[in-house]
Amino acid sequence: MRIVFLLLMSCLLTAAAVPVKVALIGDSITSGVGADDPSKNGYPARLSELMGEGYEVRAFAEPGHGLLRKSKRALLGTDTYRKALKFQADVAVILLGTSDSHSTPNNWQHHADLEGDAAFMIKQLKQANPKVIVHLCSPTPMFPDPDHKESLKPRIKRLVAIKAAYQRVATTTEQVYYHDLARSLRPKETTDGVHPNTAGHQRLAHFFHDILTQEIGTRANCGEISRKRSVWNGFDRHEFQLAKTGASATLVIPHTAAQGQPWIWRARFFGHQPALDLALLDRGYHLAYVDVSNLFGSDAAMQRCDEFYQLLTSKFNLNTSSIMEGMSRGGLMIFNYAARYPDRVSAIYGDNPVCDFKSWPGGQNGQLSKANWKRCLEVYGITAEQAASHPQISDASFASKLGNIPVALVIGTADEVVPPAENGLLLAKHLKENNNPPKIWTKPGAGHHPHGLDPVEPVLRFLLQADGYGE
Repeated sequence: MRIVFLLLMSCLLTAAAVPVKVALIGDSITSGVGADDPSKNGYPARLSELMGEGYEVRAFAEPGHGLLRKSKRALLGTDTYRKALKFQADVAVILLGTSDSHSTPNNWQHHADLEGDAAFMIKQLKQANPKVIVHLCSPTPMFPDPDHKESLKPRIKRLVAIKAAYQRVATTTEQVYYHDLARSLRPKETTDGVHPNTAGHQRLAHFFHDILTQEIGTRANCGEISRKRSVWNGFDRHEFQLAKTGASATLVIPHTAAQGQPWIWRARFFGHQPALDLALLDRGYHLAYVDVSNLFGSDAAMQRCDEFYQLLTSKFNLNTSSIMEGMSRGGLMIFNYAARYPDRVSAIYGDNPVCDFKSWPGGQNGQLSKANWKRCLEVYGITAEQAASHPQISDASFASKLGNIPVALVIGTADEVVPPAENGLLLAKHLKENNNPPKIWTKPGAGHHPHGLDPVEPVLRFLLQADGYGE
């Protein structure tokens, strides 16, 4: 991905090799606390390595300090903060709020000032460099570590108010972009439920690299056709109905969209094992879903998909190609759609995918589902006898229809519901024969459930790179 400020700075870099200055403004986390040898393994140091030549990444941080000007220890007014202003950053990442959530000392009593104090800091950064791009980040997550459980419980609840204040500032201020770091760390990646360990700092560095190396795009505006607006995992969710087919559809909007409006299309089971969807939303992707239940990848499903695609790409200006994601029976939709419209698909992710409806729901060697098998035959307009010779995704002739679309597969080797040998792995064999070998992650001894890869990062990295947004 390209950097948000790359276009502005390219002439400068070419003509005089002037580095793009990135200021990381924060507290103990930005100081590297929790990492083994913070000067080398804290996220600022790791981020500097990832950004590479041409960028000067500097941390301006004070442990225990907060954003609130009336707090016990405010970063505003310190020598460290004055140095940050003097640095005249081209890009500033603000990661503050963890210390502001404290009751001892009682910083939280001043929480009504969060919005105003955040705006004040941004104003000063803009005075130092009017072209600065600001990434305003929520605090990293807190986990109820046994030794700090009682003190962390109220602080965790306060993160919601901090996020809301930051979002309001970003919404009303030019060149300020909000990022929710709720999923930036896992419990085992902290030393005390708050501070990242070395692995946590590494993960933070990769996340910041992702958001700093992308240009900013436009969030879809669903106001005109949205029938229902809600919040899904902190993101705006809109539900609407397609005009022609009448299908129900959903679009989830990222806090900050990546340029080009990339998106991932979830085929079935919206909200189930959403780690990948959330990781991509955090990185500027939109998340789309249209109801194709009981259609099993048939022509009727393709009609809904085509109408949905036309709406998303024309009305909402989403990218003309998307990542297709299908779990289980969702495989029937994503692969059939990609075969019919290969130019609309940038990458495919199949998770224990059905690639032969005779296997499931037909029960050839998989699990028979009588009701679903009956519905499947009906939507295809065939009999059980005709199904025996009906073209399948797992056929040798099908793989060529996918061209060179990158394919990722997650396979539970002990899946008895959708046996890999006649579904995902058989498709993989034919893809390899067509010089398009898929990336496969196997889960030894795992069955059909649970879906997903834990941690999700390997799949995430593969798909980002395949879509042109990766490292």
